[in-house]
Amino acid sequence: MQTGARILLAAALCLGAGPALALGTASLAAHHLQQLDEPAPDFVLHGATEPDLPLAALRGHPVIVHFWATWCTSCRKELPVLAALAHRLSASDVEFLAVAIDTDATRADIDRYTAGLGITFPVYLARESRITDRYWTWGVPVTYLIDRQGRIAGRALGPRDWDSPSMRALIRQFAADRARNISRDGQN
Repeated sequence: MQTGARILLAAALCLGAGPALALGTASLAAHHLQQLDEPAPDFVLHGATEPDLPLAALRGHPVIVHFWATWCTSCRKELPVLAALAHRLSASDVEFLAVAIDTDATRADIDRYTAGLGITFPVYLARESRITDRYWTWGVPVTYLIDRQGRIAGRALGPRDWDSPSMRALIRQFAADRARNISRDGQN
């Protein structure tokens, strides 16, 4: 898996790998994240140069899945911030996935757009992939935190400062707490 995709996925997994166990509703609410506890609908992402990536292949890792669009003003501001977080967590277990929901933009359009923002990790297009629009019916940007067991632990509707000190601390604490819970339980 490409480093960028691993970074995106790793952050997502850290955030969503069990807030009910580690961070609780209050911590998520303090960062304006909705606590969820439901199975993540499976999907398969198809990248321009990466092999197909099923969500199920990322089990055992915390995953952050970020849905965005080129026409979304707040997405244009948030995507580089999320990329900065992914870069900071590049050595972690968190995987990051960025998925553009544009229906009219071509792959070349998306690549030019993200290059203009300095984005270096792989970006997937929803329409080239097998993914339900249920993930973004709330609008964009929307970010999901999916735990190591493949459950949606939290959702951020609208933009966030993902690279703020408090958000980084939340993600790191969550990843560390969840890693301890998994090793104590003997699960992967």
